[in-house]
Amino acid sequence: RAAALSNVAVMHPDFWSLWHNQAGLGYYPHFAAGIHHENRFLVPELALSCIGITLPTSTGTFGVSWSHFGSPVYHENKFGLALGRAFHERFSAGLQFNYLDAYIRDGSGRSGTVAIEAGLMAEPLDKLMIGFHVFNPTAARLQAGREERIPVIMRMGIGYSFGAKLFLGAETEKDLDVGKALLKLGLEYRLIKYIYIRTGLSVQEYVQHSFGVGFHKFNVQADLAFSFQQILGYSPYFSLRYVFR
Repeated sequence: RAAALSNVAVMHPDFWSLWHNQAGLGYYPHFAAGIHHENRFLVPELALSCIGITLPTSTGTFGVSWSHFGSPVYHENKFGLALGRAFHERFSAGLQFNYLDAYIRDGSGRSGTVAIEAGLMAEPLDKLMIGFHVFNPTAARLQAGREERIPVIMRMGIGYSFGAKLFLGAETEKDLDVGKALLKLGLEYRLIKYIYIRTGLSVQEYVQHSFGVGFHKFNVQADLAFSFQQILGYSPYFSLRYVFR
């Protein structure tokens, strides 16, 4: 869903808040599991796979996740433990602890570190959602003194639902090591009872378009998306989520 909306997701509470804004877990009281896979620019070495589980408790909704990026020659892993809690029906917060590691098959071997991410989500008015998220605010590095460091990324966005049919959202994302912010717009329309169509646009140095469809019925959610970057081409995305009743 997020990929079809050009990753406009920081203000939307659902299962995928495990990756976009853990504060959204505070509004997601479901025991669920999901998988996601994307093949960036149709290059196998740039594939990303994710799996996650959410578990609601009296304290809030916990989540565990794992993401794998890369190939046998070079790859990255991210293991996360998250908690999202709603402190009011209109406000929630979330925190996630990550273990990050990278492997290079050239003698460098494997290195890892711990990094955190956190977020806030609010609904100041009915159907108007605001979200803020920061990844790696402590500027953790894989190895002390290494020039290449884990980026510090901040996201902020706003979204509005026009009834049960239409959602419109806008988001900005800033990597503190990159000069320009990434600007994103996303639109979702409920075509029929169980089918959603989506499109999005993101702009930084280059323009990227995205589109996709979603199927939501009973306790199953399946989503398919594609994005097109004017230099590097197409990227396909697929995700599947199941809620245990």
